Amino acid sequence: MHEFETMAFGALTESRRINADRGLVYDAWTLLEHRRQWFAGPGWTEIARSLDLRVGGHEVAHGRFPDGTETIYKARFHLIEPHKRLIYAFDMSVAGEPFSISLAGVEFSEDSGTTVLTYTEQAFFLAGDYDAESRRHGTNFLLEQFEVHVSRQS
Repeated sequence: MHEFETMAFGALTESRRINADRGLVYDAWTLLEHRRQWFAGPGWTEIARSLDLRVGGHEVAHGRFPDGTETIYKARFHLIEPHKRLIYAFDMSVAGEPFSISLAGVEFSEDSGTTVLTYTEQAFFLAGDYDAESRRHGTNFLLEQFEVHVSRQS
Protein backbone atom coordinates (compact mmCIF):
# COMPACT_ATOMS: atom_id res chain seq x y z
CA MET A 1 0.00 0.00 0.00
CA HIS A 2 1.25 3.50 -0.91
CA GLU A 3 1.77 5.92 1.97
CA PHE A 4 0.41 9.40 1.28
CA GLU A 5 1.61 12.60 2.87
CA THR A 6 -0.96 14.84 4.48
CA MET A 7 -2.42 17.19 1.91
CA ALA A 8 -2.89 20.88 2.50
CA PHE A 9 -5.82 22.92 1.25
CA GLY A 10 -5.87 26.62 0.53
CA ALA A 11 -7.45 29.41 -1.43
CA LEU A 12 -6.16 32.67 -2.79
CA THR A 13 -7.39 35.69 -4.69
CA GLU A 14 -5.10 38.15 -6.42
CA SER A 15 -6.09 41.22 -8.46
CA ARG A 16 -4.16 43.44 -10.83
CA ARG A 17 -5.15 46.71 -12.47
CA ILE A 18 -3.57 46.61 -15.91
CA ASN A 19 -3.27 49.66 -18.12
CA ALA A 20 -4.49 47.93 -21.27
CA ASP A 21 -7.68 47.16 -23.15
CA ARG A 22 -9.67 44.22 -21.79
CA GLY A 23 -9.44 42.42 -25.15
CA LEU A 24 -5.65 42.55 -25.09
CA VAL A 25 -5.51 41.39 -21.47
CA TYR A 26 -7.87 38.50 -22.20
CA ASP A 27 -5.91 37.48 -25.31
CA ALA A 28 -2.62 37.63 -23.40
CA TRP A 29 -4.12 35.30 -20.78
CA THR A 30 -5.73 32.85 -23.20
CA LEU A 31 -3.75 32.62 -26.46
CA LEU A 32 -0.88 30.16 -26.67
CA GLU A 33 1.52 32.55 -28.41
CA HIS A 34 1.13 34.91 -25.44
CA ARG A 35 1.14 32.26 -22.69
CA ARG A 36 4.47 30.94 -23.94
CA GLN A 37 5.95 34.36 -23.13
CA TRP A 38 4.87 34.66 -19.50
CA PHE A 39 3.48 31.39 -18.12
CA ALA A 40 6.74 29.70 -17.09
CA GLY A 41 9.22 29.74 -14.25
CA PRO A 42 12.81 31.01 -14.42
CA GLY A 43 15.04 28.78 -16.52
CA TRP A 44 12.12 26.55 -17.54
CA THR A 45 12.50 25.02 -21.01
CA GLU A 46 9.39 23.98 -22.90
CA ILE A 47 9.16 20.32 -23.92
CA ALA A 48 5.52 20.27 -25.09
CA ARG A 49 2.79 22.89 -25.12
CA SER A 50 -0.78 22.88 -26.38
CA LEU A 51 -3.95 24.88 -25.80
CA ASP A 52 -7.51 24.10 -26.94
CA LEU A 53 -9.53 27.03 -25.58
CA ARG A 54 -13.09 25.72 -25.56
CA VAL A 55 -15.35 24.28 -22.89
CA GLY A 56 -14.00 20.78 -22.36
CA GLY A 57 -10.74 21.74 -24.06
CA HIS A 58 -7.33 21.29 -22.49
CA GLU A 59 -4.06 23.08 -21.95
CA VAL A 60 -0.76 21.29 -21.38
CA ALA A 61 2.54 22.91 -20.41
CA HIS A 62 5.36 20.37 -20.01
CA GLY A 63 8.86 21.62 -19.34
CA ARG A 64 12.17 21.15 -17.60
CA PHE A 65 14.12 23.31 -15.16
CA PRO A 66 17.93 23.62 -15.42
CA ASP A 67 18.41 20.98 -12.69
CA GLY A 68 16.56 18.45 -14.88
CA THR A 69 13.28 18.48 -12.92
CA GLU A 70 10.29 18.16 -15.23
CA THR A 71 6.91 19.76 -14.54
CA ILE A 72 3.59 19.13 -16.23
CA TYR A 73 0.60 21.48 -15.96
CA LYS A 74 -2.70 20.11 -17.33
CA ALA A 75 -5.88 22.19 -17.38
CA ARG A 76 -9.46 21.57 -18.51
CA PHE A 77 -11.78 24.49 -19.26
CA HIS A 78 -15.26 24.48 -17.70
CA LEU A 79 -16.57 28.00 -18.44
CA ILE A 80 -15.42 30.48 -21.06
CA GLU A 81 -17.04 33.87 -21.49
CA PRO A 82 -14.66 35.70 -23.84
CA HIS A 83 -13.26 38.94 -22.43
CA LYS A 84 -15.20 38.39 -19.18
CA ARG A 85 -14.29 35.23 -17.27
CA LEU A 86 -12.87 31.72 -17.32
CA ILE A 87 -13.18 28.76 -14.95
CA TYR A 88 -10.82 25.82 -15.26
CA ALA A 89 -9.45 22.93 -13.25
CA PHE A 90 -5.77 22.09 -13.37
CA ASP A 91 -3.29 19.69 -11.90
CA MET A 92 0.46 19.90 -11.67
CA SER A 93 3.06 17.20 -11.36
CA VAL A 94 6.72 17.68 -10.50
CA ALA A 95 9.34 15.01 -11.23
CA GLY A 96 6.56 12.59 -12.14
CA GLU A 97 4.73 12.98 -8.81
CA PRO A 98 1.36 14.69 -8.17
CA PHE A 99 1.99 18.19 -6.82
CA SER A 100 -1.35 20.05 -6.70
CA ILE A 101 -4.93 19.95 -7.93
CA SER A 102 -6.83 23.22 -8.34
CA LEU A 103 -9.98 24.96 -9.45
CA ALA A 104 -9.30 28.46 -10.78
CA GLY A 105 -11.32 31.39 -12.05
CA VAL A 106 -10.20 34.55 -13.80
CA GLU A 107 -12.35 37.64 -14.24
CA PHE A 108 -11.61 40.54 -16.59
CA SER A 109 -13.47 43.79 -15.93
CA GLU A 110 -13.10 47.32 -17.24
CA ASP A 111 -12.58 50.24 -14.92
CA SER A 112 -11.70 53.79 -15.98
CA GLY A 113 -9.86 52.73 -19.12
CA THR A 114 -7.95 49.93 -17.42
CA THR A 115 -8.59 46.22 -17.01
CA VAL A 116 -8.95 44.63 -13.60
CA LEU A 117 -7.86 41.00 -13.67
CA THR A 118 -8.95 38.96 -10.65
CA TYR A 119 -7.55 35.46 -10.24
CA THR A 120 -9.06 33.08 -7.66
CA GLU A 121 -7.83 29.57 -6.91
CA GLN A 122 -8.81 26.79 -4.52
CA ALA A 123 -6.28 23.98 -4.31
CA PHE A 124 -5.11 20.81 -2.67
CA PHE A 125 -1.33 20.72 -2.22
CA LEU A 126 0.22 17.27 -2.18
CA ALA A 127 3.95 17.98 -1.83
CA GLY A 128 5.45 18.35 1.62
CA ASP A 129 5.42 21.87 2.96
CA TYR A 130 4.12 23.54 -0.23
CA ASP A 131 0.88 25.35 0.66
CA ALA A 132 -1.41 28.25 -0.26
CA GLU A 133 1.22 30.84 0.73
CA SER A 134 3.74 29.12 -1.53
CA ARG A 135 1.20 29.14 -4.37
CA ARG A 136 0.42 32.82 -3.70
CA HIS A 137 4.12 33.61 -4.09
CA GLY A 138 4.31 31.66 -7.38
CA THR A 139 1.08 33.18 -8.66
CA ASN A 140 2.29 36.70 -7.91
CA PHE A 141 5.53 35.93 -9.78
CA LEU A 142 3.51 34.81 -12.83
CA LEU A 143 1.18 37.83 -12.58
CA GLU A 144 4.19 40.15 -12.56
CA GLN A 145 5.52 38.42 -15.69
CA PHE A 146 2.05 38.70 -17.22
CA GLU A 147 1.88 42.45 -16.55
CA VAL A 148 5.30 42.99 -18.13
CA HIS A 149 4.22 40.95 -21.16
CA VAL A 150 0.98 42.93 -21.60
CA SER A 151 2.81 46.26 -21.25
CA ARG A 152 5.09 45.22 -24.14
CA GLN A 153 2.03 44.46 -26.31
CA SER A 154 0.23 47.79 -25.86
